Amino acid sequence: MIDVSVIITSYNKDKYISRAIRSCLKQSFNNFEIIVVDDASTDNSKTIIEGLGSKIVPIFLKENVGVAEASNVGICSALGTYIIRLDADDYFSEYALLFLSEILDKNHDIGFVYGDIIRVDEEENVLERINLDTPEKIFKHGAGIMFRKSYLEKLGLYNKEFKNAEDHELLSRYIKNFNGYHLRLPLYRYSKHDTNITNNEEERKQWEQKIK
Repeated sequence: MIDVSVIITSYNKDKYISRAIRSCLKQSFNNFEIIVVDDASTDNSKTIIEGLGSKIVPIFLKENVGVAEASNVGICSALGTYIIRLDADDYFSEYALLFLSEILDKNHDIGFVYGDIIRVDEEENVLERINLDTPEKIFKHGAGIMFRKSYLEKLGLYNKEFKNAEDHELLSRYIKNFNGYHLRLPLYRYSKHDTNITNNEEERKQWEQKIK
């Protein structure tokens, strides 16, 4: 049985996708799989992903469906007890999977667990630490959270109608039903650059207004 399934969704992230995958392969934890869902990229992503061979489980979508639906494709293919999403332009600390999965293993009353974030620039220089110590901060950073797959399935996974803020929408449903735990360690590296989808704050706010 596989403990953790890492879901990486990617659209035209050939500049970053290899780093994201490498950060998974360097984990101090062994019992996991890496599912890479390429959302019909038009750049060199497919060649890079195929070059990693048996180290990952690649899924190539024929048309672009967005992060929410692409994530659902990955989750439905996952064999792990726990699910964690990694954005293609971000990367993990080497202890991320070990520490987060251990919390869920030892605490059956906890439905999801997350650490803090280190924001880095294009050269991976540290810009700041983001402590996810409020619901508002968690809602803005949905990747890097480890969920119990069975709980995600009960909730119906991501809402594919959301083309932005899909992480916020899912978490708003999840926290109403299951307890979370904040592990105060910086386990996720968030790469800030000009092509981040979250850079479009106005569009994100419009989608957040649709959340019930």
